[in-house]
Amino acid sequence: MRLHNRSFTMLSGALAAALLLCACAAPAAPSAVQEVEVTRQVEVTREVEVVREVVVTPTSEAVAPRPFEGQSINVLTIQPHAVATRALARWFEEETGARVQVLVVPYANVTEKTILDVTSGAGEYDVVEIWYPMLGKLVESGALEDLTQWWEENKAALQFDDFVPSIADPYTLIDGKRWALPYDGDTHLLFYNRELLDKYGVKPPTTWAEYREACKTITEQGKSEGIYGCAIMGAKVPIILLSTFINRLQGYGAGFFDQDGKPTINSPEAVAALQELVDQLPHALPDPKAVAFDEALGGFTTGKVGMVEFWTDLGQMSDNPEQSKIMGKWGAVPMPKGEGPNAASRPALNAGFALGISPLAQNKPLAYEFLKFVGRPDINVRVNTIVGGLDPTRKSTFDAEAYRKHVTPELADAAKAALSGAFAWPTNAKWPELQDVLTENVAEALAGTKTPQQALDDTQAKWLEILGQ
Repeated sequence: MRLHNRSFTMLSGALAAALLLCACAAPAAPSAVQEVEVTRQVEVTREVEVVREVVVTPTSEAVAPRPFEGQSINVLTIQPHAVATRALARWFEEETGARVQVLVVPYANVTEKTILDVTSGAGEYDVVEIWYPMLGKLVESGALEDLTQWWEENKAALQFDDFVPSIADPYTLIDGKRWALPYDGDTHLLFYNRELLDKYGVKPPTTWAEYREACKTITEQGKSEGIYGCAIMGAKVPIILLSTFINRLQGYGAGFFDQDGKPTINSPEAVAALQELVDQLPHALPDPKAVAFDEALGGFTTGKVGMVEFWTDLGQMSDNPEQSKIMGKWGAVPMPKGEGPNAASRPALNAGFALGISPLAQNKPLAYEFLKFVGRPDINVRVNTIVGGLDPTRKSTFDAEAYRKHVTPELADAAKAALSGAFAWPTNAKWPELQDVLTENVAEALAGTKTPQQALDDTQAKWLEILGQ
């Protein structure tokens, strides 16, 4: 039905007046918008017409304004952290109104992607994830924003002293300046399957020699049923292979450099550590040289592996019914120690990630706000109580009731102890080149093409050349 011109004019005027009154009135409680059918009698024609109009119904609760509504940033993250980073993006949007586009890449490519984005001038990323040993290389390449002033201004609010001391500086500090925010507090524990160890009569080992014998016992008796004593991650990827080697390197009391910065990678203790690793391989899940994160995880959570060195979030995954057959059947102990006068159970900061800001960030203020959000103590607890691939970076998280309930008090205490004084990998700008040489030579030792002594002698010689010593 078509309205008479005059009645249309009167109706338009009435609606305009109503909208004007609403606009001039004092702010009211937020309203729910509903579309309803209303029967209205038109005065001039005396005809009855059914029209559709918007009726605003006040709600009882106020909704706080979201300060960054409509803004957005891009965050570069690694595939193992996709779940956690997307959860943080969702929570940040709920709180601030800002949209976070999460861009996921394999962890082996994240450094290259970050540097290329800046050197090419693309500026695609606002916030980037950093594997902490690459920090010096990223700084040297000009791929990170200097966060020193931001840290100082927000030190109290971010409770910098609450970050685990063994993580705080290695993850953030180069040449006296801060470049990042701790994100994922990685170290290894030795996880074991209680049921399998009991079945084959072995105990959680305290030394690497005991570990080798326990692996041998389980594998010899269980191999016909597809059961192996351990899973050893020996894939030729620095973050994988070197984590495995450094666990033993530290157990034997060895390191990379002496107090004067001269390489000591072929010390007797380092050679003994690599020899121990080689001797363990025959008793591990086949083929150790091809075993990385996924293979080790799958072997353990399906109940086919007695022991595995793994990051502390394995406890969450082992109790996740969607991926595990060993719920409630696992335990965790510190890294075994080696032999000799310098032997110790000293874990390493294997892997470990931080967040930085690109100097080409399109929305730096929002990028800083995202870092501030992620850095909050309550958010650290929240993101570490989902199965999302992260481990705590704050001391308070290990003591938080929600976290302890989520991972078990046993694991919380073991992880907290492991990070206390953990050995940090080098973070200087030369380290990427040095680690590639070490990775290649350790891989050759595992393949049997070099002896442990030859592999580390060759590494020592090349390191001296790279460092100009």
